[in-house]
Amino acid sequence: MSLVLGPIHHWMHKKIKVSEAREKAIVQALKDTFGQDAKNILADVYKKYPEPQDDGKSLEEILEDKPIHSGIQGMIDDVETREAAIIAAFDRKLGDKAKKVASEAAYQHGISCGQKAAKDKNLSPNDKTPGKAFELLLDNYCDGMPCDRGAQVLDETAKSIVWDHTVCIHGKYCEAANAPPKVVCDILISWVSGFGTGINSALKHTRRKCVAHGDQTCESCYELG
Repeated sequence: MSLVLGPIHHWMHKKIKVSEAREKAIVQALKDTFGQDAKNILADVYKKYPEPQDDGKSLEEILEDKPIHSGIQGMIDDVETREAAIIAAFDRKLGDKAKKVASEAAYQHGISCGQKAAKDKNLSPNDKTPGKAFELLLDNYCDGMPCDRGAQVLDETAKSIVWDHTVCIHGKYCEAANAPPKVVCDILISWVSGFGTGINSALKHTRRKCVAHGDQTCESCYELG
């Protein structure tokens, strides 16, 4: 490695592992629902985008002699492009039926991640505010590298927080995998919604704008309903 690993690198690795776990949850739900058809579709995807191996390696072991920044970026590229390719393959073969299954799996996985995040931080009921949910979202949701222009807060009150993106960070992975951006975005947003629910069941997530659906920016909100 060209530099010493620091907390920010392990923070990014944690978010990558969350993305891999979401992908795994989606894949399992598709297998459970579509059986051999799903296995056949996945076999074709994995020829180009190999299935991740849960070998328990540390970040230091994974990167070995690679430069840290490009090594972590490569890990993000791998998981995001493979997930987009899986979504694309099922969308081509099974359409809305597959999208519904993947979206529900992403939502449920988001709930479990939100619950774990709240438990890990030992949050009291009063701590589970929209602002805290957004803070923990940034700790768990892979949204590019720290140097990318990720989510930025537009407005925050005791009962809501609104954030935006001026660029779709995930768009390049859809392009690389020839995946429909609207479908990929809808599934990822299901995860974001589930995460907020996992933090606080009274939290509601609303997607107000979306680049993948033709808007100039993306805009989302967590609010107490």
